[in-house]
Amino acid sequence: MRKIKTTKRILIAGTAILAQAHLCHAATADVDPAETDSIGANTEIKVIAPTNTFYGLRGLSQTSSAEALGQGRLIFSAQGSFYQQQKAFPGAPDKGANIFSGRGSVSFGINRQIDAYATLAGYGSTDYTSDKASGMGSLGGGFQGTLPFEPSTPIRMAAQVGIYQGLSDNPIDSNRADGYDYFETRTGLDFMAKLIQSLVLGSENQSFKMHFNEGLMTSAESGTDPLLLLATGAQINIYNTVLGLELNSRTPINKIDVMADPLWLTPSAQFRTPYDLNVTLGGDIALSQDRSGTTERALEPYRLFAGLAFTFDTEAASRQRTKDRMRREALEKGQLKNDNAQLAQNLAKKSKEDSLAQSRQKGQSDSLAAVMAEKARADSLRMASKSKQDSLTLLESQRNLAEEKAKRTDAEKQLLSTGMLLMDAVYFETNKADISINSKPYLNLIAKMLTKYPKLRIEVAGHTDDVGSDARNLTLSQARAESVANYMVQSAPELRTALSSKGYGETQPKADNKTADGRKLNRRTELQVLNKEMLKEYNP
Repeated sequence: MRKIKTTKRILIAGTAILAQAHLCHAATADVDPAETDSIGANTEIKVIAPTNTFYGLRGLSQTSSAEALGQGRLIFSAQGSFYQQQKAFPGAPDKGANIFSGRGSVSFGINRQIDAYATLAGYGSTDYTSDKASGMGSLGGGFQGTLPFEPSTPIRMAAQVGIYQGLSDNPIDSNRADGYDYFETRTGLDFMAKLIQSLVLGSENQSFKMHFNEGLMTSAESGTDPLLLLATGAQINIYNTVLGLELNSRTPINKIDVMADPLWLTPSAQFRTPYDLNVTLGGDIALSQDRSGTTERALEPYRLFAGLAFTFDTEAASRQRTKDRMRREALEKGQLKNDNAQLAQNLAKKSKEDSLAQSRQKGQSDSLAAVMAEKARADSLRMASKSKQDSLTLLESQRNLAEEKAKRTDAEKQLLSTGMLLMDAVYFETNKADISINSKPYLNLIAKMLTKYPKLRIEVAGHTDDVGSDARNLTLSQARAESVANYMVQSAPELRTALSSKGYGETQPKADNKTADGRKLNRRTELQVLNKEMLKEYNP
């Protein structure tokens, strides 16, 4: 019967480990959630090239998305546009002139939240009598920072700052902030700041997105009013095809006239090829009304544009390692499942054998009674000599205790001498309470060690650094402490009444949270002996 109970315990423990392994997700800190389409049973990671603006950032042609590029994402892009001047007026090209502009840009995801970009523009024309009908345009660059929302949250928020140096000798249209190519043919130094919000519903393969941009552009050039920049865009992702519709406006903040200042609608389509190459086609349709009392108008009726963007994942090798690790873990889970199935079969076989053994034992009860009587007589003789052996037993016990103390591990010595043990090989997923699969062998050893000291009452204490809110850190530390305690009880069920758990959040730092090393030391899990008076029994 004792063998049956032992086998049942092994089956229960194995089943618990399998359930824990099934629920534990592999850490994916090196996989950008914005680019991961799915992680299924086969642990395949499919990276989708993001849609991009004229500046190489995520979004539609002229409307930025609050989604970050993703760490290591590098994009090279080139765009060209064309419109024809259909009405002549002072400060604008000749009627019938064809105006071309182009821009090249590069952008890079520095980390999960911060992107950098740079752009250079130029222009050209035909049927334009100006002696400066072509040349360099504007040189610019900047950064975009995204708030670290959870990947499952549909809302994204970001801020963008940029600086643009005009290199052009001809602003094409020198009336106010008019003209499609205003930023591409600037002559002065401009500073831009923009707030961005995005609503993201669905995965990158199939999704609906809305982007909202509110910006302010100010110029170091005298006599130039600050500009209010507004844009909104609706985006539909259908696998490799992305359809977009944008509404953009640009108006002097000191004299806002939205309907007469540049206001245009932009339908576009981006096609993402299997070769990490995006192709963009689209057009701008003027919605601006003619200015009253003058022949000027903010925009010509339309502009056409096209672009190419090559995207390159510099973290591809790291992502491949993550995929390989996840595949190995899936194979290990499958092997564990097979082992448990075999264990269940062995248990059934053992139960049948034990039943037959019990039947045989029932038929041998008479002979067993005789054996028990003989045993009782032998016990009486042993008890008579027990007093003589007591002194020898005491000496032997003291010698065994000395040998046992000499064999104790460093962890046992630390726990039994100080009443505290830092569990320095326990790791969790970022911002989660899921125990890393690499920590489980260490926890199994610690659990086995604790079973040697059944009289100790031990608390599993969870601690965090000060990143995040107090309430969030307290909740996270409690969840992690519970995860460790539950796992050790699963590994050694006899610890069920010995272990408790408590989270202390950021309230008990061991180092300075202002440094990365200090924060790393403060993120820890410890064992604390609650009934320290019992340590004397194990350390006489």
